[in-house]
Amino acid sequence: MKKNIVLFIFISITAFSQETLTLEKAIQYSLSNSKEILIAKNDVKIIKNLNHLGAAGMLPNIIISSGYNGSINDAELEFNSFLDFGGNMESDIEATQAKSSNLSTSIGLNYRLFNGFNGIYTLSKFKNQNLAAKENIKYKIENTIIEITQQYFDLLNKKNIYQTFNKSYLISLDRYNQTLERYNLGSASKINLLNAEVNLNQDKINKEEARIAMKSSKLNMSLLLGLPIDSFTVEYEFKFNQNLSIDDLLNKMNNNNSSLIIAKLNYKIANDELKIAKSNFTPSIDLFSSYSYNNRQSETSFISRQKDYGIVVGFNVEIPIFSANMRRKNFQNAKISLESKNLSLQQIKETIEVALKNSYYSYIYGLSNLNLLKKNLETIKTTANINKELYDLGQITNLEYRDSQLLLDQATINYYSKLSSIKIQEYIIYQLSGQLQSQ
Repeated sequence: MKKNIVLFIFISITAFSQETLTLEKAIQYSLSNSKEILIAKNDVKIIKNLNHLGAAGMLPNIIISSGYNGSINDAELEFNSFLDFGGNMESDIEATQAKSSNLSTSIGLNYRLFNGFNGIYTLSKFKNQNLAAKENIKYKIENTIIEITQQYFDLLNKKNIYQTFNKSYLISLDRYNQTLERYNLGSASKINLLNAEVNLNQDKINKEEARIAMKSSKLNMSLLLGLPIDSFTVEYEFKFNQNLSIDDLLNKMNNNNSSLIIAKLNYKIANDELKIAKSNFTPSIDLFSSYSYNNRQSETSFISRQKDYGIVVGFNVEIPIFSANMRRKNFQNAKISLESKNLSLQQIKETIEVALKNSYYSYIYGLSNLNLLKKNLETIKTTANINKELYDLGQITNLEYRDSQLLLDQATINYYSKLSSIKIQEYIIYQLSGQLQSQ
């Protein structure tokens, strides 16, 4: 008795430790566990650090420099004979351990006043790069949502298939026991018993294969969620959006689709790069200014001490004449790149538009057929129940009963698989139209 109580408590704890995940909760777990999203966010930080006013050349350069040097030397000085310093000064002078030093300090400023608006175009390029990096985060989030949604409904579908085959196995087991009992009583033939055994074994194989497929799907789900495989289960009540309009979806796609927005930003970046390349043909004007201080001392010089300090201000103009055609080649390449980005934008827009239309019409067609599948499933269930009663009464053969069971299994699997595929299609429509994160 004690062993039974302990076993009951253990089973209860195990059962209640599993969390029943809604799709929304699964999406939250997967987003917080996604390494790709974290990498994309780090990329945004790096781009933000690289793209600033200074990198665009719109801030001045200020440099402070300072230096000191000193020396102690033995020196012999011999003056030319035509030099007459007066008095009794000798023409030769010897200095022992003569000291000399030089202290210099300066602060300088250099600022580019004009370079063909290169800095403004570069700043515009940086802004578009930042926007593209942020939009890439949205793109990664949407891909993660679609991935977890597909995996969620895949697991739900695999779970339904397992439950269907498990139910069939129990029916086959009951049928085998009935046939065995009839065989022992002499009312069933050996061939009927063998057929029942074959069906039972086949259903057991189907059940085990479905269980393995369900476990594999759950392992993939566990990886996306970052949760232990035995800590969750999935349940879902299917509801569908009946109010989708293709015109409204196409309009939202043009304004909100992440891939399309990134392509538009890449075109703007290429346009900025063309302007930057063009600005390299214009003259540049630099302002420079500095303040310097120098203090020189020498025991062997005519001037024993000299101080210099003052301000220097000036302009520098550079006019590009020839640079081995590098500027012209860069400009030509920038024009080609802009054309390529425009073609890429058109291609991406056309591809997404076709994908959205295909998804929309597949979704609408799937919804229209769903009621037929459901009605067909209910009819097959009714037929299967009637056949079971007839089989129990011995009015139909084992083979006829088996056929009705297989038909019910297939109809059940088809219906619930269709539910999952239509729901996934709905989420893909949301992604293509740029509405996924608002759902």
